Amino acid sequence: MKLVVYCYLSMIVLGVQAWPTVKRSFELYPGAAMPYNVHRIADCMHVASEPGDYIFKKSAASSPSAPLTALNYKRDATLLELEAVTSEQLEAAAAAAAAESVCGLYVIGEPDTIVEITMKHYDVNCESGGLMAFVDGWELNGEYFPAIKDHHRVIEDRVSEFCNNNKQWPRFSNKKFFRSSQNAALLQYRIPTRGSFVANVRFHKISQPCNILVQDTAAIYQMSNFGHARNCTLSALFPAAVSLGSLRIGGKTVRAQEKINYDCHQYEDRLDIGGSAGLDTTSMEIASAVCGATTELGPEQAVFCGVTSVRLVSTGRFQNQAAIIIRKADEHDLDIATLLCAL
Repeated sequence: MKLVVYCYLSMIVLGVQAWPTVKRSFELYPGAAMPYNVHRIADCMHVASEPGDYIFKKSAASSPSAPLTALNYKRDATLLELEAVTSEQLEAAAAAAAAESVCGLYVIGEPDTIVEITMKHYDVNCESGGLMAFVDGWELNGEYFPAIKDHHRVIEDRVSEFCNNNKQWPRFSNKKFFRSSQNAALLQYRIPTRGSFVANVRFHKISQPCNILVQDTAAIYQMSNFGHARNCTLSALFPAAVSLGSLRIGGKTVRAQEKINYDCHQYEDRLDIGGSAGLDTTSMEIASAVCGATTELGPEQAVFCGVTSVRLVSTGRFQNQAAIIIRKADEHDLDIATLLCAL
């Protein structure tokens, strides 16, 4: 009997000693050893430039306040109490309006990257009016970057909507995968009541970038058509001072000119510099249209618009390329301004 008890106690002790090792084997993400970053989405317009998981969760909204006529208040209710009731109703109305608002995760990467978004999880009920959408590019106030006319995909193919249909049976996996065509992408969501999602963001290098959304307030960008017939646009969401580091645009006759031509509106291959109030660059105001060839640094010109854009227009007959130097403009650059957009 003593031998049996001793063996039983020995097994318990060995099991306790072995448990920490077994437990550690299941600790997939112990503390700082996580393989990627985790970000909590707190703002309705959240701008992301780092890879990792982006998590959003909305709990059930509180029930709306009862109508004023249904409240049981006494005849001698004070003015302060009535003001409190009115304040509660206004807060409830504001909460209801916020529930219908569309928010977005705006992702931006380096100029030579594209964005990959994997929906690892989403709980967005279609029946309650919930909806999510992936946008190949950015959208603000109904305008898109890249512009609809400058993108190789039609807008219907650039926007993918999805949500959960809880009545559907059998249930299908709600994991989705999207990739952008440039360094900017958008994940929109409308969650009126409750819901959540986990979106994993990654960036991939590409060899022939075309459309570029500026991330830095001072940098040099290389633009090229790589021999293709296409329009490529570089846009900065701020007034900017622009100069050209080098240039090679147009045919031999144009490139043989002694000086750079800043009035090339009549040429099909050119570099348009201008600005607009919104993201749509197809209707931007043109400050200068450049063509020719040089390796010398050109003069700066300031564009005071909400969005500053440089668009490389190419027919595909020539190898067009340019080095664009761009920085954020301030009041000291007014003397070199070539375009002032209406405020």
